[in-house]
Amino acid sequence: MIGEVYIPRNSTTPAVCRKIIADWGNHEGLVLCYGDASGGSSGSAKVAGSDWALIRAELRSTFGNRLHFRVPDGNPKVRVRINAMNSRLKSASGEIRLMVDPVKAPNMVRDLEGVRALKGGSGEIDKAADPALSHISDALGYYIVKEFPIIKPMVGTGHAVWQ
Repeated sequence: MIGEVYIPRNSTTPAVCRKIIADWGNHEGLVLCYGDASGGSSGSAKVAGSDWALIRAELRSTFGNRLHFRVPDGNPKVRVRINAMNSRLKSASGEIRLMVDPVKAPNMVRDLEGVRALKGGSGEIDKAADPALSHISDALGYYIVKEFPIIKPMVGTGHAVWQ
């Protein structure tokens, strides 16, 4: 299950974790955490440690050893993440591979519908157009690029590389 936690003002990492526990504390399966490698080098992390340390401390008591982190050592390029998201939403052949419930995740829908690319850029997200947008869809993007990356084989090497 993918759900949404949205705190419009004065959100902190511990507040988000408390909301996760309130909404899904009875969940009995694995709890997988995805995100960016920087772990939030600003905000609450400045005072109490990295955001990943805060998340681990807040969620471990509720979810125990079912809590797993799937955070990359380095962040993929924005364009790679966007391509993976777009491909997952709708493939080149027109197959819809990801749907978002507008009742359970209305802010994700608003974000996905509202985020735009920079005009004249090479696909970068225009974060200045509406500062309230892109954060929640970026979060989904880290999950998508980790679990459903777009890779292509390097001819003759047997290795794959990010698009």
